[in-house]
Amino acid sequence: MDNECWTEQLFAHQLAYSFLSKTLYEAPTSEFICLLAEQELLQDWPLEDDGDATRSGLALLQGYCDQWDESQLAALNEDYARLFGGAAALLAHPWESVYRSQDHLVFEEQTLQVRQSFQRYGMPIPKLHIEPDDHIGLELRFIAYLCSAGLNSLGQNQVEQFHQAQQGIQQFLREHLLQWANEFLDKVSEHARTGYYRGLASLTRGSLIYSARVFDAVKELPAS
Repeated sequence: MDNECWTEQLFAHQLAYSFLSKTLYEAPTSEFICLLAEQELLQDWPLEDDGDATRSGLALLQGYCDQWDESQLAALNEDYARLFGGAAALLAHPWESVYRSQDHLVFEEQTLQVRQSFQRYGMPIPKLHIEPDDHIGLELRFIAYLCSAGLNSLGQNQVEQFHQAQQGIQQFLREHLLQWANEFLDKVSEHARTGYYRGLASLTRGSLIYSARVFDAVKELPAS
């Protein structure tokens, strides 16, 4: 791709992954759901819609937002807590090391590897040493962060820095997100009680499938 195409791809990925990061890292609010419904943001999804996972995810999210009223907030927050945000036994652990470490615990080798990647490229780490760095929301945020860095480099004609950001995205997808996100998203799809989180699981899966192709990350998530 030429620089113009890369600019479009990086901008689209930055928007998409910033959204996915926020929705899987932060507890939902009524204000945010209303914003999605009123501004019809989901109808202008920035990444190419070329798979069933993306289309299904957008349809589920749009349907949920179209029927939204504030009385549903308690049930939505309960869904978030059951899945990956509460203190009790979680149904979809959002940390990479739980899926990839030998003992299925947090703060394992994968956590340290992810932290090193964040620090290598200068991404601020919230709650350093307090919560595991390899949360799905932070890993998605890192992709958005690298896209922003790549855009800045292209804008300043810094070819080497652009290639570093591009290679960073490829490597992180290949070595981290694509190694475990599929299992995590399966659990979200299986256990979510709301169309909001089922939709997010499907949309995240579709986005990762697309990104794996764009950045030649080789290992693709299955579209199921």
